[in-house]
Amino acid sequence: MLSDLDATAPSLPPRGLASFMDRPGAALWRAGTLARPPLPTLPTGWPALDEQLPGGGWPASGLTELLATPASGELALLAPWLRSLGQREDAAQEMVWITPPGRPCLSALLALGLDGSRLLCLAPQTPTDAAWAAEQAVRAGSCAAVLWWSERPVARPVLRRLHLAAQAGLTPLLTVQAPAARSLSSPAPLRLACQSLPGHALAVDVFKRRGPPMARPLQLALPWPESARRAPSIATSPHDAVDRPLPAPAAPASPALVAHRA
Repeated sequence: MLSDLDATAPSLPPRGLASFMDRPGAALWRAGTLARPPLPTLPTGWPALDEQLPGGGWPASGLTELLATPASGELALLAPWLRSLGQREDAAQEMVWITPPGRPCLSALLALGLDGSRLLCLAPQTPTDAAWAAEQAVRAGSCAAVLWWSERPVARPVLRRLHLAAQAGLTPLLTVQAPAARSLSSPAPLRLACQSLPGHALAVDVFKRRGPPMARPLQLALPWPESARRAPSIATSPHDAVDRPLPAPAAPASPALVAHRA
């Protein structure tokens, strides 16, 4: 005789688990294929890279990690995505960069097709202030994207808090950390490692994703316009620096946050 538990237990569809996994909207995914993320994605601008990312692009919200030496070509890699964010009808007004490796060069930004007038750069003096700035920016939900360059690997609890805040604010957060952070665990669902190659190229290894491991890193030829090559190292003046608060701060921070208009 069947027990009450057995009588009420759900059964698999007639064709078994494989049939259930193939049903539209099923929560399960096969480890040998790329998963379909629940939230939208935006193409990276690199078709070969889109083929390697779940959903075919950068996540529209949440945390993504890019491990690279600062100023090794990460902006050229991200430029098509940043341009597309600025062209969306519902685009937010600001793109926030936190502790970039140098003051933005306006002519180089223009060469990459980026609008410097919509860029807000923050220069916190401590990693704690930088993490606070990133959290408030993504939680506000009023930024098109937030990029944070961190010289040191960010602790997992901090990354988890930032990931949840970026999901709640429906804002993409991309952290650029040192390659040494690859050996550390992270809550980010998507992690990539980049290495510059001779001839202005970039090797991109998607080493964490909801899908099978990559067979080998991609090699992307980055654009290198003449205008960017001739651009001066600093294109902004001290008069461009203004004190400006982050959108809708939820808690006080130290007075070390200084905003620079690109």
